[in-house]
Amino acid sequence: MNKGKNGILLVNKEPGYTSRKVGNMLSRKLKIKKVGHLGTLDPFASGLLIFAVGEGTKVLPYLEDEVKTYVATLYFGLLTTTLDPDGEVIKKEEVPPFSKAEIEKVIKQFTGEVTQIPPTTSAIKIDGKRAYEYARKNIEVDMPSRVVEVYTLEVLEYNHPLLVIEATVSKGTYIRTLAQDIALALGTNATTIKLVRTRHGDFSLEKAKLFEEVSEEDIIDPSLALKKFPIYKLSDEEVKRVRNGMTIKLNASEEIVQIHNNSGVLQALYKKKGDNYIALRGFNL
Repeated sequence: MNKGKNGILLVNKEPGYTSRKVGNMLSRKLKIKKVGHLGTLDPFASGLLIFAVGEGTKVLPYLEDEVKTYVATLYFGLLTTTLDPDGEVIKKEEVPPFSKAEIEKVIKQFTGEVTQIPPTTSAIKIDGKRAYEYARKNIEVDMPSRVVEVYTLEVLEYNHPLLVIEATVSKGTYIRTLAQDIALALGTNATTIKLVRTRHGDFSLEKAKLFEEVSEEDIIDPSLALKKFPIYKLSDEEVKRVRNGMTIKLNASEEIVQIHNNSGVLQALYKKKGDNYIALRGFNL
């Protein structure tokens, strides 16, 4: 494998594409078989989508729990089957404008821990199948509720019937559901007609490129995606032990650490166990 084709790619996904479709397009464009992505974006949504290629796919599990920020445009009075523009219109009605005080009061109710019922068109699994598979066959299922965290929720613009909000949320939060719940609290419905992911953990949309612009030179060293884990450089002799997955001793206290060789190349992730560190994940870079 080409040593340069291992790492992370930040893509600005355009509306109209599934996340998997963009991954397949990247695989063909960069001639890389192993391509994965993190935090699926719905076809109508756009913005930051993190892809991993080659050995970089091994870092994805360590980024899953990172917070994400979205900018969403809500259309008050419009309700579709999917709570987004891709669904069939169930109801469309004129809604009197809300006051700024009304909106701000409701917004405050949806910060902190929030209980959500995900959309029936979501990708969560129920009895081994994705929820959207049941929806496609018009099979009704009970969607399990979940508790998520909304860290910040802010009104960016209100031009009735459109409300633009920015939300920073935990893993598993459905912005479409959050939008509809806000609307219900105001006595109406809302469909999220535009959704842009602007941040995922330490990565921002400003650093992402459109698919047409992406090249092999944009692949980021996977260790940069793991920077929450401290780096420990080891001697060549110690690196041999690491590459064989052997237990090592470190003058460290952190639960998970990056092990690099003297040249600064990521070799492995190690986890503390008692007085030692054991291999968690190796990298062939």
